[in-house]
Amino acid sequence: MDSKWCSRIMQATMIALVLAAICQELEKPEAERKWHGKVAGFVPYDFRIPTKEKLKEAYWNPMERRVFTPEVFGIGWAVNFYRLLENMGIISQDVSEKSFLMPTKSIKEVLEQAQPAD
Repeated sequence: MDSKWCSRIMQATMIALVLAAICQELEKPEAERKWHGKVAGFVPYDFRIPTKEKLKEAYWNPMERRVFTPEVFGIGWAVNFYRLLENMGIISQDVSEKSFLMPTKSIKEVLEQAQPAD
């Protein structure tokens, strides 16, 4: 299978899902439109303007057990990087977002712990 052909199929699928989600909302009475939900029974969508809190909740959320969470804006899923990195053993539960993302001594310690001993 040609990679260009696969790419076009994926693009067409995404466009179809976006259009289906928009049509799903437009079919509702105006007072009932929420502009978020699921299309095709399982693909999440959210066309509301994201807030800083929603971005953090989707992309860095120690309280969420899932790695894949509903996308903050658009269609599909977001990656909860906190849970992903914790599952990979790169960070531990006591690492905060700030201490992980800023170039500090704590990052060096976390990275040293993640490396296998010789």
